[in-house]
Amino acid sequence: MTRLARQVVVAVYEARFPSTPEWAPGPLVLQHRQMRSTAEARGEYYSDKATRVLYGRDDRPRRWHDPVHRVVGDVEVLGVEALRASDEPDACGLVAIHLRPRREAPLSLLRGLAGRRDAPPVGFDPQSLVEGQAKIEPGRPFTVCFVTPGGRGLPRLYRQPRYWRWPATHQWLWALASRTTLTDYPPDPQNLEPADSEIIRLSVDWHAAVLRDGMGVIGVRTDDGAEDRFFGYGELYVRSIYLDALMLGLLQNQGLRHLEEHSVAALDSPRTEAMAELEREVGSFRRRLWAQHLTSHGIPNRLLTAYQRQHGLRERFEQILTEISDANRLTREDETRHVNSAVVVFTLITVPAGIALALLQVVEPDDPWFYASVGAAFIILTALLLRTRSARVALRALRRRFTA
Repeated sequence: MTRLARQVVVAVYEARFPSTPEWAPGPLVLQHRQMRSTAEARGEYYSDKATRVLYGRDDRPRRWHDPVHRVVGDVEVLGVEALRASDEPDACGLVAIHLRPRREAPLSLLRGLAGRRDAPPVGFDPQSLVEGQAKIEPGRPFTVCFVTPGGRGLPRLYRQPRYWRWPATHQWLWALASRTTLTDYPPDPQNLEPADSEIIRLSVDWHAAVLRDGMGVIGVRTDDGAEDRFFGYGELYVRSIYLDALMLGLLQNQGLRHLEEHSVAALDSPRTEAMAELEREVGSFRRRLWAQHLTSHGIPNRLLTAYQRQHGLRERFEQILTEISDANRLTREDETRHVNSAVVVFTLITVPAGIALALLQVVEPDDPWFYASVGAAFIILTALLLRTRSARVALRALRRRFTA
């Protein structure tokens, strides 16, 4: 596609960190004119909580970068970033690789990254680019793609008559965010995606759309190239501030998957310690990662909200909280039932014994047969009481308690 004036792709892979990366701390520093995307500059943009997650602190960094610049096949590597979710051993996190296609259109690279059928190979191994600083997890990356049109505008990707009412800008947003072409997945003309309400209008000059596995950002006017100040700043924002908002969403998705796995194990475990550990993990997740408001600037909040909606993060988190609440309620009910059962059994045994002892204390007999008669009466009365329905229910509850 010779009509594209600007094209850049960021592939974000899930990873694990056996050790602390040895790269330079902080995010990848980008610059356009006088603006530089340092950790300090980004920290002024985001809230303190988001800043701690995305960049860490001076003494405990969470973000590292390698400003590597190399050409691998038809792809130009512009830099690599690593974001670790916590300081725990073998912690999970993300690796972001900044790319620029050299000859092919970015859609070909996106299809390769998404593993589409008959897609050309991506031409690079992400594990080799991290140089042992992290271990890339199996799976397809989340992608962020930014393109701007040249002098003749963006061409239509879907030329069939049934797609005539679909604007070219919306076609590009769908293709870049879904990493698909007409041969991969022909959209239904009655249900074209992204819907008009799902398009994030960053300004009159550029629009964005966030789908499940990618975000597409396009310029809706002609890009003047190196002299275009707006799109120069736009590319910097896409590769820094806006990418960070989506990386936080990816970390939230990671954390929720782990909580869902631990929730299943805790709910299946008879030990109350497992549920207590799950509650601690949920509290840690809420305190460290869960956020829906990142900044007073609106666009990152909208990007994060769009990603959360695509993956149902809010509903999944509420489901986990509901399951924990239900499990705790059932546990409390079981504990109450067991306590009540123990009280019933204790009462049925001690009341006859108390009556027998009181009778012996009042009468003060010298005949051993009287003692034997009182003991026999105590045993018979206790046996009769234990055969009542209330006693049988209590004994069954205690039996289940001790056998469990």
